[in-house]
Amino acid sequence: MTLIDKFFNSSRSIWAILLIHFGIWLAVFSILDIHPDMADHWIWSRFLYFGYFEHPPVIALTMRLVTMFGGNTVIMLKIGSVLFSVLILFLAYLTGQTFFDRKTAIIFVLILESTPYFSTGSVFWHIDQPYMACWLLGLYAMGKYLKSDNPNWMLILGVFLGLGGMSKYIMILFPLGLLIWCLTNNMIMNLLTKWQTYVGAVISLGILAPNIYWNYQHDWVTFNFVLEKGLTGARFGEHFLHFIISQFALFSLVYSVYFWLSLIRKKIPHSVLFGSSDIGKKAWSFIFITGLVPMVVFTITSFAGSRTDPHWVNVSYFSFFLLLARYISILIDQGNLGRQVILFVSSTLLNLMLVILIILQIHFVIISINLPDAPSLKVLTGWDDTARQIEELYQHRGKPVPEFVISREYQLASALGLYLSHQPKPHSIEKAARNQWSSVKEVKKKGALVVCPPDECEKLLDNTEKRFKTSFKYMGEIKTHYYGKVIRKLKLFQMVP
Repeated sequence: MTLIDKFFNSSRSIWAILLIHFGIWLAVFSILDIHPDMADHWIWSRFLYFGYFEHPPVIALTMRLVTMFGGNTVIMLKIGSVLFSVLILFLAYLTGQTFFDRKTAIIFVLILESTPYFSTGSVFWHIDQPYMACWLLGLYAMGKYLKSDNPNWMLILGVFLGLGGMSKYIMILFPLGLLIWCLTNNMIMNLLTKWQTYVGAVISLGILAPNIYWNYQHDWVTFNFVLEKGLTGARFGEHFLHFIISQFALFSLVYSVYFWLSLIRKKIPHSVLFGSSDIGKKAWSFIFITGLVPMVVFTITSFAGSRTDPHWVNVSYFSFFLLLARYISILIDQGNLGRQVILFVSSTLLNLMLVILIILQIHFVIISINLPDAPSLKVLTGWDDTARQIEELYQHRGKPVPEFVISREYQLASALGLYLSHQPKPHSIEKAARNQWSSVKEVKKKGALVVCPPDECEKLLDNTEKRFKTSFKYMGEIKTHYYGKVIRKLKLFQMVP
């Protein structure tokens, strides 16, 4: 038995991969700060509700679970983020092993590991992670059902779909894919005659019911936001090319192209991956359809939606890369190992180059980007210094930092809510529906720190004064430097209680 065979056949291999993943990405995360969007999700975890302005609540519950044991600290959030990425990779392994075998499952994990999204994304704990975990669990449950023909797996599937829906509404595409699969594989009667199917659906809706009721109480704010973001706000076709091109970059230029070329050239039909059995054909079509449905839906919405993100098809690539992993496993068995090693090394090196480029850009700004919509990497560093400067300014004036911090958008206030030592509650002027934990009445009663970049202050103060009907006192200006460059300039105002 060769060394490669021993690696793929050993049960210890997956644990070694996951341990290395955890160590590498925790080390990378240690030199970065928490992204303000992640800080915003952490704010949710401090104030648990059945729903939030833009999303369902499971991301908040997962963060609360971690901080219950380790406290509301930056290091604990970093550990939790990387651990969640490890959980997703482990669930991918279980899914691959359920449909195929250990070798395919390990290859599946290695493919995911070589992509920017599933590796570099470990430093950002976001709403998609619980949803991706539930999607993989859904695939796992259906794999068990197909192998055992035991309808009780539909009850378990109902739990996973309900939790997935409470993570992100995109989970509705899983049962849609399941329905299409049933109709195209003569499986509709197999499932519709089973009581477990209906009870599973009831379980799923029961888990989702608290969020539905919360939305009913709040004028369907989350549903309206999601629909408006995905279906309106852009010129027809404006984001289509960006959606397609970014998708290949995000999910590995090497393996995404490899999958689509292999599919077009008919290299990975069910007869190759599963053999000629009827169960194998059904399994192949299930995996493919559940991956294709989100891809088709979000490709269509990319023609009209104001915010069409390529990461929305992350679950599609679970299916696509699982099929590709099986194909690669077969090629290795046929003696084509060398080419597969070259592809894996190429994908991993491209990912590594991207990580190095990001770190260099953060530290030294090696590329000057002036595009208005380009993401700024400044948000990934300097927050400790910014918080310290604010506290020193207030200390110099002999005043405590207020219990609330107000900014135009929610990200700035949320980041300060995490990094300031007393962790004040944030309040957004731009998105009032986000302020579930900072009512106008309570903020007026206790006062607040109003913070803004200099070019936004005039408009922010005007809108803040209209909302709170009170006056402000200028406290001063801070500049956060990083490697000799100003990365953050803020003016501070005290809102008088």
